[in-house]
Amino acid sequence: MRISKHSVLSLTLGFLMLFSLLMGRVWINLKTTRTKPDLERLVSQHPPDWKMVGHQRINDFSWGKSVFSQHDIVATRTYQHTDGRKVSVVMAWSGDGLNFQKIHEQQVCYNASGFAVSPLHIVSILTGTGSIEAMAFTASQDARKDDVAYWMVIDGIRERGIDKRNPIVRQFLQLLYLPSFFQGELPDILMVRVSSVRIANSQPTTAHIDYIKEWLKTISSADRQRITGW
Repeated sequence: MRISKHSVLSLTLGFLMLFSLLMGRVWINLKTTRTKPDLERLVSQHPPDWKMVGHQRINDFSWGKSVFSQHDIVATRTYQHTDGRKVSVVMAWSGDGLNFQKIHEQQVCYNASGFAVSPLHIVSILTGTGSIEAMAFTASQDARKDDVAYWMVIDGIRERGIDKRNPIVRQFLQLLYLPSFFQGELPDILMVRVSSVRIANSQPTTAHIDYIKEWLKTISSADRQRITGW
């Protein structure tokens, strides 16, 4: 029986995907050698007209426990502008960016906590030093609405809406990171989220977007690259 080139290619691809999956299982428990980011320093930097309010750690969110339990490092702050606008900032990092439990999609987290979540959309935020595309949505519960923008950086590269929960996609990602596996390293993941709260019948706020713009202008280029990725 003659084997076509297409069959050989399919078999080869299937083997590589299976191999990457097996390697992922073998190496998944290895500790990454990456330097852990100083999230407390990064989140504590803020634009001049925004001041920290309350405690450093945000405790008034029902999904807070899951954030802290699913990441290696979490840093949070609440800031208020001199005009009264208020935002919450959450940064979370894990040394294992391919672990299903570590991929913390914020709309899923809100929804699981009883919030009704609007359709996800992409917002382009101009910072004066460039632009960043963030995922945005509004979460509603009783008389409260949260306007949310967030992004994730995996292995230094900003994630752009890839469905990492899809098993086939995850196998491709494991194949992509095989060189890191052989070196005993795993891609890390950084999640950055800024949100603002309003009452249900009020107009959508842009406080969270305004804060991101001013924040990314304020910090150094090295910190900005670490936070936003490529």
